[in-house]
Amino acid sequence: MPFPTSLCRALVLIALAPISALAQDKPALKVELNAVADVKESCRVTFLLTNGMPGEISKAALEFALFNKAGGVERLTALNFGRLQKGRTVVRQFDIPGGPCGAYSRILVNAVKSCDGMAGETDACEAALTAANKTGVDFGL
Repeated sequence: MPFPTSLCRALVLIALAPISALAQDKPALKVELNAVADVKESCRVTFLLTNGMPGEISKAALEFALFNKAGGVERLTALNFGRLQKGRTVVRQFDIPGGPCGAYSRILVNAVKSCDGMAGETDACEAALTAANKTGVDFGL
């Protein structure tokens, strides 16, 4: 006698439940490019960072590669995000000198420069890094 469809669905959901729970517990350091705006001779970038790591990060710094409209790397810049409390989201703004935001076609999170306070520090944060974007500029890892 064949299994009823509803029983098959229930068995699949039960089997996948532990995988889903593990995915939710995975450490994450989420960086979101939330806004870009021209300010005088600079491009102001606004980031949201969410510390989903197992503890506080006393100092977080990320290196970004900014690409010009032709797709070439225009500059590398390291930004210090400071202290990130466990489980919190913070907003940080930085003014990048050298022209308007429209000069950049892409922003890449190039490296974790520091992640003080975490076991394994830079490597642990690098492995947990995720990116999100709310702007028209291409952004990611």
